[in-house]
Amino acid sequence: MKELYEILEVPGMLTQNEVEYLYRLGQINSGKGVIVEIGSWKGKSTISLARSSIAAGGEKVYAVDPHKPLAEEGYFEDTEAEFRKNIKEAGVEACVVPMVMTSEAAAKGWNQPIRLLWIDGDHRYEQVRQDFLLWEPHVIEGGIIAMHDTIRKKGPKRVLWESIFRSDRFQGISIVDNITAAKKVKRASVLGKLAKWLTIGFRAVYIAARKMRLPYAKPVGRWILRRLTT
Repeated sequence: MKELYEILEVPGMLTQNEVEYLYRLGQINSGKGVIVEIGSWKGKSTISLARSSIAAGGEKVYAVDPHKPLAEEGYFEDTEAEFRKNIKEAGVEACVVPMVMTSEAAAKGWNQPIRLLWIDGDHRYEQVRQDFLLWEPHVIEGGIIAMHDTIRKKGPKRVLWESIFRSDRFQGISIVDNITAAKKVKRASVLGKLAKWLTIGFRAVYIAARKMRLPYAKPVGRWILRRLTT
């Protein structure tokens, strides 16, 4: 789609596969809740999610980010002005609700059902864990939680393992590049558990192969995971 190439020109860490995947995730459970994004930076993922929502049901995308420098994570600029400029130029301003504050502040008094929760904020363990604990209770059954940097960052990897992989409340694990997504359920089925652990097993092999710097480990592993889980 033409819009994809426009999104890819917005500064951000998402690959083309990840942009496309977020666009697909944003159309699941249309009409059953809103989309919440923790970590917007300059709006690349926000635009993908907003365009997806517009194409599906038109629910708002709540974009939570204080937009302040965070030296601990390697960010040294205030990004609010550029974020607002990018969503306006993309034509999605009416669909996006910027919440220029911390995740903790945004969660206070929150009372709307969430059909898709996208976590890509502060990647340190305690902060990722807090984002998950604050917002997961608002995700509907059948809703999706997606997290970024779950292959290469220790914080998201640990939270993913503790809160999703080890939980019977999630199944349907899917992995695209550095995004891992899962469906929230009342209780995972036997087949759902089996599929989840097969995916986790291959993921572990993929990560080990990358660490060993085996030839073609990264592209081949990513290709297999996409087709295995999506």
